[in-house]
Amino acid sequence: MLLTPEMCRAARALLGWKAHQLADAAGLGIATVRRFESGGLVRLPSVEAMLEALQGAGLQFIPAGGKSLGGGPGLRMIPMAEPEVAAAEEAIELDEPALSASDDI
Repeated sequence: MLLTPEMCRAARALLGWKAHQLADAAGLGIATVRRFESGGLVRLPSVEAMLEALQGAGLQFIPAGGKSLGGGPGLRMIPMAEPEVAAAEEAIELDEPALSASDDI
């Protein structure tokens, strides 16, 4: 499983950890954690160290389509439409039905 910046921020929030606490637990510099969480480039071993630190603190990451062990509480990201698509779909849902040829105008 590959840790994403969004999952990392959510995991820290669940633990109540500040970025420096994750950095300490993973044996990394705080700049590495902040760069990763902001979407910057970080070496794979650093990402793996963050994942291991979060798992070591008691978090279980559920892969896409996977089930949590024992059905315990978890966190899952669901795919979301791009903002422009979601806005267009919402506008269509709110739009009134089109008039038919037999309706009086």
